[in-house]
This record gives sequence, C-alpha cells and structure tokens, in this order.
Amino acid sequence: MDLKQIRYFVEVVEQGSISMAARKLGLTQPPVSKQMQLLERELGCALFLRSSQPLELTAEGKLLYERGVNLLAMAAGMVQAVADCRDTQGGTLRLGLVSSVSQLAVERWVAPFHRSHPGVSFELYEANTYLLLDQLRSRQFDLALVRTPFASRGVACHVLPPRPMLALWRPERFAFRSGEPVSLEELAEVPLILYRRWEDLVTEAFDRRGLRPQVLARSDSAGTCLALARTGLGVAISPDSMEQPALAAGLGTCPIGDPSLRSGIALARSESGCDTAAGQAFWDFFCHMEAVRP
Repeated sequence: MDLKQIRYFVEVVEQGSISMAARKLGLTQPPVSKQMQLLERELGCALFLRSSQPLELTAEGKLLYERGVNLLAMAAGMVQAVADCRDTQGGTLRLGLVSSVSQLAVERWVAPFHRSHPGVSFELYEANTYLLLDQLRSRQFDLALVRTPFASRGVACHVLPPRPMLALWRPERFAFRSGEPVSLEELAEVPLILYRRWEDLVTEAFDRRGLRPQVLARSDSAGTCLALARTGLGVAISPDSMEQPALAAGLGTCPIGDPSLRSGIALARSESGCDTAAGQAFWDFFCHMEAVRP
C-alpha cells in the first residue's frame, strides 16, 4: 500500500465512482480500477459494495477512508512543514480554532501577528476542542486555540485564566440586568440554548442545585447559539469570548454566578514543539502578548 493508492481510493469515495475519480485524477478508468483491486487484495477484504450505485463502502472501506483522509492531510502537512521549517519571515501557519474563539482570535492574535509577520499566510481549521486536539496530536496543523477543560495528553498548552460563562439574552424578552451575575435558579425559569460542548458541564451544575433546566435548543456552533438568542427564543449559555459579538447583535450579557461554569482559552501545540518557524513564531507572539496584557 502506498500514498498513490490511498489518494486514488479517497478520490473514488469522494467522486462516487471509479470513472469520475479517474476523470478528476486525469487518468483513464483501467489504472484506477487496477489500483483498487490491488488494494483490496493486499488488505484481504472488499472495500466497496459494488452492487450499489453510487458506490457504497463496506465497514472496512469506511475505516480506510477515515484513516486515508487523515494520512493524506498529514503527508501534505509534512511537505509544507519541511518547506517552512526555516522560513522565519514567511511560510504558512496552520491554526485550529473552536467556533467560540474564532472572532476573538482573529482580532486579538491573528491580525496583530500578521502585522508583525506580513509574509506569513494562514490555513485556519474550525472544529470542536476534542477533534482539534486529536488532529494536533497527529500533526495535521501547527497549533490550536481551544477551550478548557480537556485532557492535555500529548500536547503542551499556554492556558489563559478561566472566566465565568455568560448568559446571552434579548433585553425586551428577558428581564435580567446586563453585567450583573445571574444565578442558576433564575436560569432554570427560562428556556435555554446550549452550546453542545458545554451541555454536560451545565447539566451537572444544575443537578448539584437540584434544578432541572428547560433546554429549548442545542447546537455545535457558538454562532448558531448566538443567532437563536437574537430571535428571543431563549437564553444562550456561552463562553465569555462571545460577549463582543453578542453586544454587537444587541443582546444583553451577564456572567453566570456558579463557580463551576468557567472556561479558559488555551493555545495548544504538540508536546515535542512546533514543526514550522511560523508556528513557533505565533506561539512566542501569543505568549508575549498575554504576558504583557494588563
């Protein structure tokens, strides 16, 4: 098995047929078919359910596709990392971001970093904290801006102090006082919009008080939670980094008074260090900026 076979296989899966994959690869169908046959022979199993159109994967095929996509990303990253490893003035910074941090990250770190390193370009990836950390451990990118809490196995982190989570609400719909702490007892009386990343943490906090939250909606995106709150349907529970977008959207914001509902931003890298000069430069820039921030 080699990278060429994996690349052909991934293209067949994503195009839905061998003929379409061959066209995308700039080849005729027979060599692509031959490589799929050799791949199945080497692995000793069928990868496709050939009776279906478009092609469907067997369980083994699904596993190979998932691992193959990651392998190709790692290979591409390795080539770029080697090219960038000595380039202190340029290169590409591959940075993972969780959605609740993305706007703050661009304004507070990415844009200022670009002003001091104008030759660096950016590849930004958005996902949840756990997926980003998994991808970081497999070195698919240089650094990731994620949110605590999480298991830090295999990564080194610069963690900012945790801050209270916020309630975001439409002022004409709910009678909370902006800027003043809100209790879980008060939040138990209103429909809630939960960022799914925090659902277990929020539920446990209510359970400890013997309260049952009224969950109206759950979402994997902090931006979607904000959009739902803007409609007045409910009160969103959000990390504090969403405060400025919430205020810009005309929402009220207030910290949640329970001490267990806190979260901090962390910049994570592989525990063995950054592969690229651009990644190391951003790490140093981030640490310096936060050390001198009032």
